[in-house]
Amino acid sequence: MSHKPPFLPPALGLLVMLAIFSLHFIEPLTVLFPNPWNFLGLIPIALGALLNVIADRELQRAGASVEFGVVSGPLVDRGVYRLSRNPMYFGQLLIAAGLAIWVGSLSSWVVLPVFVIALMMLFIRPEEKRLLEQHGQAYVSYSERVRRWF
Repeated sequence: MSHKPPFLPPALGLLVMLAIFSLHFIEPLTVLFPNPWNFLGLIPIALGALLNVIADRELQRAGASVEFGVVSGPLVDRGVYRLSRNPMYFGQLLIAAGLAIWVGSLSSWVVLPVFVIALMMLFIRPEEKRLLEQHGQAYVSYSERVRRWF
């Protein structure tokens, strides 16, 4: 089963990064993380990237689809998927939060709630619908046991 999103999650991630930097340079409002504290943003950036790699490998090992918008293969509920139903999207959110910390300004944080809403509407809810259609009660049990985020 497939769902054709208007664009892929990495494209949304790039738009979010562009928005974070643009808001910082156009209207920084106030500095929340001055230098050198802003470099703490590298921690969630690295954790988010690592989480994406780990989650992707877990899907590949299980033989599940790693193509965005395509739901096929077994329901993966091991590894990081024991802790979150959406570790890759959470990884993207960590990267975005890390960038907001790194640029340091308040205005860049406006992007994050919009990013979460876009992820929910464009990707997570359609994927959950497809997973429910494909896996039925197994997915219901999984979603009752495992949080959407962390």
